[in-house]
Amino acid sequence: MAMDPGERRDRILSALDDMFCEVGLAGMTMAAIARRAGMSKQTLYDMFQDRDALFDAYIERRFSSMEDESATEDDGAGFETRVRRLFRFDQPAEAWDLPIALLRLAIAEAAHHPRLARRCLDDGPRSKQARLKRELDLAVARGELRIADTSAAASLLMDMLHLPILEALVGAQTRPSTKAWEARFDYGLSVFLNGVR
Repeated sequence: MAMDPGERRDRILSALDDMFCEVGLAGMTMAAIARRAGMSKQTLYDMFQDRDALFDAYIERRFSSMEDESATEDDGAGFETRVRRLFRFDQPAEAWDLPIALLRLAIAEAAHHPRLARRCLDDGPRSKQARLKRELDLAVARGELRIADTSAAASLLMDMLHLPILEALVGAQTRPSTKAWEARFDYGLSVFLNGVR
């Protein structure tokens, strides 16, 4: 039975993390990816113009799955609860290596991979910061917080809560523990809330 295009796409994107652990970014050629997914190179090229387009789709899927998990309707929960929903504390060892390698590539080779660099920035920190701003706007409208400039506050809060990525970018073996990430998050959120309440 033939796979539909959506199943084919999922199969390809799902294979990327395991393949990266085995061969690294340099070994992830279109031919090798096609073999790993059990399809022809032509089928892969029919779906993705080039490796950048494939990596772009991978990043899009990763960020959209994180956004889907944190997207909730306004259920009346307080600001702190809503902000916690925006952040996912998965074990960095789980599917951590390829996203970090792609981020390194996007930064180091932005001129040669502009689409990937844009995707990493727009769907990653900019998207999360925009969601933080919406949560701050809602908290101000409800009287939970007093903030004059929610854009500036969202930028600051993003820096306070987000996992520090620079160490992971420069140290290939750096994997902060979930416990350390949660402790940083809790401390950052506490400091922020004490400053705006």
